[in-house]
Amino acid sequence: MKTENKNNRIKKLIAFLKTLPQKHSKPEPADYSSWDQTEAEYQKEQAEWLEKVARQKNRKMKKPEKPKKETIGKHKQK
Repeated sequence: MKTENKNNRIKKLIAFLKTLPQKHSKPEPADYSSWDQTEAEYQKEQAEWLEKVARQKNRKMKKPEKPKKETIGKHKQK
């Protein structure tokens, strides 16, 4: 009886989680046109990609912080 109840709860949880919106974006289509590129072209492409990733990371890290709330009982000193 307990295992049936547990399995039922797990199935309900899985069904609920599947209804939630997904946060990941759709992947970009693959570009196979550069399979015959030279080492220099590859290095240039990698540097551009790393720069793009670094910019995205910095943009995410620079989100404005919420102002901190004062705790009850503490007053500002003037």
